[in-house]
Amino acid sequence: MKTRAGHDPRLPIEHHIQDTPQGRELVLSLYTKGCQYRKCSFCSLPTLSALDEDVSAADIKAQIDHAVASCPPAELAVIRRVTVFNSGSTVDQRTLPTEALWHLFDKLAAFPALGEVSLDSRAEFVEDWELDGIKTRLGGRRLTMAVGYETKDERIRNGVLNKGLSEETFQKTAELLAAKGVRLKAYVLVKPDAALTEAQAVDEAAATLEHLLATGRKLGLEVEAHLNPTYVARGSRLEEEFKAKEYRPPRLWSVVDILARMEGKGLPIHIGLRTEGLAVKGGTFRNCGRCDERVSAALRAFTGSQDYGLLKGLDCPCRSRPA
Repeated sequence: MKTRAGHDPRLPIEHHIQDTPQGRELVLSLYTKGCQYRKCSFCSLPTLSALDEDVSAADIKAQIDHAVASCPPAELAVIRRVTVFNSGSTVDQRTLPTEALWHLFDKLAAFPALGEVSLDSRAEFVEDWELDGIKTRLGGRRLTMAVGYETKDERIRNGVLNKGLSEETFQKTAELLAAKGVRLKAYVLVKPDAALTEAQAVDEAAATLEHLLATGRKLGLEVEAHLNPTYVARGSRLEEEFKAKEYRPPRLWSVVDILARMEGKGLPIHIGLRTEGLAVKGGTFRNCGRCDERVSAALRAFTGSQDYGLLKGLDCPCRSRPA
């Protein structure tokens, strides 16, 4: 059966292996029914999914089998972390049947060095009973739940981004994860609002990271941030603003500046520089063009090491120019 855009439902959207501070990580994007919420104004990830079509548990199991079989044995032997997402919520049974999720955990026996599994979800789908079931099947491996928080500013998060996530719901989810001994990974956007100047975007993202750090300390919850400079996704509200010259994506220097404020504070930060092929032409984060690859490479290396020294000494004439 061929589904939307001719995608074979027995194959995942994408999978790759990358370096992290914990070691090698397998990232697996499953092809499933689309996000049930599908109202976020900045996001076009659901276009990578089957949208309203069901994808069977059998097909999703085949995707998982394909990803595992594609990993060379030498890589399987050293993978420390597996991250799974599906352009929606991995613990929403309507998009990812529990049967398929349990199959994923059964396949983890092929990863002898595995210490952690990370699952993406909207906060409202994170439930007590399912966390218990997942932890039982992980057999002592650490569980991380990744939630799109985006910003501590509720005006931006819900008024601009239409995220549909109150601070109360986020805090209740954090409390549940803390009670269950589950780690939190929170996605944070850099400059998600066209009304923000570059300097304001740096201040806003840094304040959000500080808020996450404080939340973790208050609850005794281990927290990691996934910091994403915003790109202009096709079909999003930002695309309209970008075409009207009302929005400009953040500079890579702004990401460096945000990280400089977080040095020594103990918050692990992953920098997300992937656009999943969804950005409009010219709608990605960048600098002047001459230093882009050098700065991007330093940010990718930082993600894998958390070594702030890699960001020091980076410079270019464009850094001091007005954004």
